Amino acid sequence: MQKSDTPNLAPSRRSAIRSFKVMDVVAKADRLARAGREIYHLEVGQPQSSAPQPAIRVAQEQLAADRCGYTSARGEPPLRQAIADMYLREYGVTVSTDRIHLTPGSSGAFTIAFMAAFDVGDAVAVPAVCYPCYRNLLQCYGVEVISLPVDAKYNVTAAVLAAGQHDRAAAGLPAIKGLILSSPANPTGAILTPEELKALCFSKACSYGRTGWRLGSGPAYSMTGWRLGWLIAPDHLDSCVDALNQNMNVSAPTVSQRAAVAALGEEAAAELAQHVKRYEDNRAVVVSGLQRMGEQTHPRAPPRQQGASLSLLGASLPGVQTHEYAPPQGAFYLYADLGRLGVADSLGMCDALLQDAGPWRRGDAGVAVTPGVDFEEEGSGVGERRVRLSFPGTTEHVAEAMRRLVEWWESEAGLRWRGGAEARGGANGAANGAANGAAHA
Repeated sequence: MQKSDTPNLAPSRRSAIRSFKVMDVVAKADRLARAGREIYHLEVGQPQSSAPQPAIRVAQEQLAADRCGYTSARGEPPLRQAIADMYLREYGVTVSTDRIHLTPGSSGAFTIAFMAAFDVGDAVAVPAVCYPCYRNLLQCYGVEVISLPVDAKYNVTAAVLAAGQHDRAAAGLPAIKGLILSSPANPTGAILTPEELKALCFSKACSYGRTGWRLGSGPAYSMTGWRLGWLIAPDHLDSCVDALNQNMNVSAPTVSQRAAVAALGEEAAAELAQHVKRYEDNRAVVVSGLQRMGEQTHPRAPPRQQGASLSLLGASLPGVQTHEYAPPQGAFYLYADLGRLGVADSLGMCDALLQDAGPWRRGDAGVAVTPGVDFEEEGSGVGERRVRLSFPGTTEHVAEAMRRLVEWWESEAGLRWRGGAEARGGANGAANGAANGAAHA
């Protein structure tokens, strides 16, 4: 075949964003599972339970009886009314159905919100540890992303926001125009109290006014793959949100909209409440497993601190302590810092935990976990020692995943990932790396 002289279309500058690491892990876990490996999932924020049975029944009925064509971009009135009823019932908040816009997942909602509210060059703040797609997509839209430090509860405070505005003013930079928050937060599960949220919203640091958005999505209803979310737009941005939704999405999936009405009903609520109880049980299993990471004697010391000795060979290190993970208050995530235990390359460690069928138990199941570099500012060095564990599966699945994680952690394969490159260097590190590479192949 004759080679074309036409040059390839170069990638746009805006597309030079980081990948969504958890989806990289999901793809790799899927490939391994299709090749016959047994995989235990602690990586993705997705319940392993199916959609509520009332929602499944409605979907089956609609697929059998209706063509399920396009709806209006805003979505069908029965679902918008069901969402408004849910806000009144659960939160005591009255929401006009006219301001509710249905989207393909909450990702479709916050994409539209970003485009409606911010222009190229605007400064928008996010918590230093946050859902990665906020930072990645804001960057894609040409926004200057500002990372704000979080407190001991992993929340941004009004004082921190005010300090950020002050520093920018002192440097002659434009003010922060927006602050992206989620409560409960991903990856930490942290929750803002009403008082904390009010302090942020009514802070003098909110120099551009107080435009609030509410977003909703499928994980709470075990309907992630149904790709349905919603956005409640401020009055003055309602028409542009509608126009963006029309042009970008046309409409959310029709069968999902109709099933979601049932998912928001009383019958489904009882089923979903059982899931919440299971998440509480699973959280205890994960915490217990993290605490066991270190019960055995470690032949390696943690990374050397300045002026410290490396003569701690054989020292026993306690497992992950309560101050080393974010308090998981409102989500099925636990975000843990393993730096004290020697982890300095969370991306490599998580890859090895998933793929390594090495000497610890050849051919055994992999465990999928998300590296902290997905959630932290690039170059901060913080994400390299942190991991997120997601526990919405069955309690038996989570327990077995944690058992295998702890077993791997105490094995030679796991020990290689403590202490960063220094601990894996030298002849032993090279030999282990070659063996690990052979196992991967």
